[in-house]
Amino acid sequence: MNSYLGKDWLVVATKGHIKDLPPKSYGVDISNSFEPEYEWLKGKKNLFASIVTKAKKCSKIYIASDPDREGEIIAKHCFDELAKLKKPIYRLRLKEITKDELNSQLEKQTGLDLAEIESQIARRVVDRIFGFEVSPDLWKQLKIPTLSAGRVQSTVLHWICEREREIQNFSKETYFLLRLHGTLNKQSSELKYQSKEKLNQEDVNAIVKELEMIPEPSKLKELVLSNIKVKQLNRKPPKAFSTASLLEVSFRALKFDSKKTMRIAQSLFEGKKLQSGETVGLITYMRSDSTRVSDSKRQLGENYLKQHYPKLLLEGAGKQSKQKKFSQDAHEAVIPINPNLTPNQIRNYLTVDEWKLYQLIWERFLVSLMKPESGEEVVYEFPIGKHLFTHTFERIFDGGFKNYPEPMMDKKKSTLDAKVGDIFFYESYSTLEKETEPPERYTHGKLIQKMEDTGVGRPSTYANILETLKLRKYIVEYQKNIGPSALGMKVDGYLDSNFHDLIGESFTKDLEQQLDQITENKNSRVELISAFYGKLKQILKSPRKKKESYGPEFGTSKKNEKSITESSGINSNDSIKKNKNQHLPKEKSLNLTEKKVCPKCLDGTIKTKLGKNGRTIYFCSRYPHCDYITYDN
Repeated sequence: MNSYLGKDWLVVATKGHIKDLPPKSYGVDISNSFEPEYEWLKGKKNLFASIVTKAKKCSKIYIASDPDREGEIIAKHCFDELAKLKKPIYRLRLKEITKDELNSQLEKQTGLDLAEIESQIARRVVDRIFGFEVSPDLWKQLKIPTLSAGRVQSTVLHWICEREREIQNFSKETYFLLRLHGTLNKQSSELKYQSKEKLNQEDVNAIVKELEMIPEPSKLKELVLSNIKVKQLNRKPPKAFSTASLLEVSFRALKFDSKKTMRIAQSLFEGKKLQSGETVGLITYMRSDSTRVSDSKRQLGENYLKQHYPKLLLEGAGKQSKQKKFSQDAHEAVIPINPNLTPNQIRNYLTVDEWKLYQLIWERFLVSLMKPESGEEVVYEFPIGKHLFTHTFERIFDGGFKNYPEPMMDKKKSTLDAKVGDIFFYESYSTLEKETEPPERYTHGKLIQKMEDTGVGRPSTYANILETLKLRKYIVEYQKNIGPSALGMKVDGYLDSNFHDLIGESFTKDLEQQLDQITENKNSRVELISAFYGKLKQILKSPRKKKESYGPEFGTSKKNEKSITESSGINSNDSIKKNKNQHLPKEKSLNLTEKKVCPKCLDGTIKTKLGKNGRTIYFCSRYPHCDYITYDN
């Protein structure tokens, strides 16, 4: 920022928060309107003392922390310390780091946003109350003194555990697909058998026999194209990135987890030194739940497309689409500040990962301004008796983003021209045995997208929520998939049984909306905290549900208890050994809720773990006394 301001300015950094609630004590004065009791973070008192020394030499002070709730509380803590100097202090809220934005903010000379500060304090205090009241309850009830509970994290953990229960309780069903192979208009073609119900082996055998497809040579020689169904297609391009969609696509396309994506996005927002020697901000503020694009940025994007891809631009695309229900819309989407700075032009000034993420953001912004895909879905129908075979494909006539080189765009199917009355000449058939698939485990991207869709959490907290669950060893990852550890299942079982009213999705998103209303000066911080505290205390005074309902049992040996407390079983072996003298492999633990009797000893119950190769391991609860262990369900 120095390069924009000149030699008469002095720019210093606080390097994030300077104060917070104490880590080991409550830090909230319950009897005094729930006032927070902040203290200096480690090393920040000396750092800020040097900032005060430099500020004494200045005539004016501007605080330019991030333009969100967290940035506002940082500004408040800085203001409280700097106000002692009795100099003019102003607040800068930079949504992008550019000379124009900086000059615009300097002219405004605004102060602190007290409503935003109140909202942040409310969130922080509510989370502190939940953690300091519920965590001891967890220790007492589950007999594990290292456990901790977080309000929003518990909601997300419950999603993960619920999905795992669905997977473990899923019953696979085998079914078959029937295909005919031959030619249509001298082109090799495939027809699919259409059925409302899934076909079993007996169904396939009956169809093959009825249509005389065997024995060879078959009597089924030809099928007539009797009907053509056409459905018009009009696919809109994806919107510019919000934080959630950026994290989801970055994980899917680049394999960057949420923490890495946000770290790289922060560096692109703060700016990079380019050829001119000037540090230039490359993207807008990266914590946003909006897909809105400002008129000035939209004009820049349209001008770029007019110059380079004139046929792809959607003319008159200025109308903004409706934002999601839970969007605050405080910032515009995460987009490039100047689309004329193409990824290739600045590649040498970025790290490889910075370049990849910038390219993703740059492309997505331009794609969002392109024409929709227009075309049609075509279905050729070949009936024979009561049976129906079809051939389906798409024809795309126009549209921009179908040709644009973005990683997530699907390839289109090839077309086959035919008319009613044309003949499909049958040559052979094939069957494909398939199994119904259980629900997929969440990925980083899918969880963050769900947080945005349901209003649970905010862009500034998405990445931290998942990171916290990992640090507490409540969740484990294998490649892209996230599942609960055995410890996570146990904690969720207890919290869901006894604190569901405070961690349920509905309550959590309602609280987020109440926090937003504080920002809009419609709610009282003290009233919100007081209502939450009263509800929590009422739950804590009520009887607890029986331990059997909390989730998996771990046995009573001290060795088992130590293993759970220290690592939750998160170590991996490459193979499963059936040696009675071996301890159960410390695989990444998942769900252990479904009680099936062990088929070997007929005494223990079957439990499960997520193995290193991503497959589910089934074993006896009496291990190592019973060495039953298998990959088969």
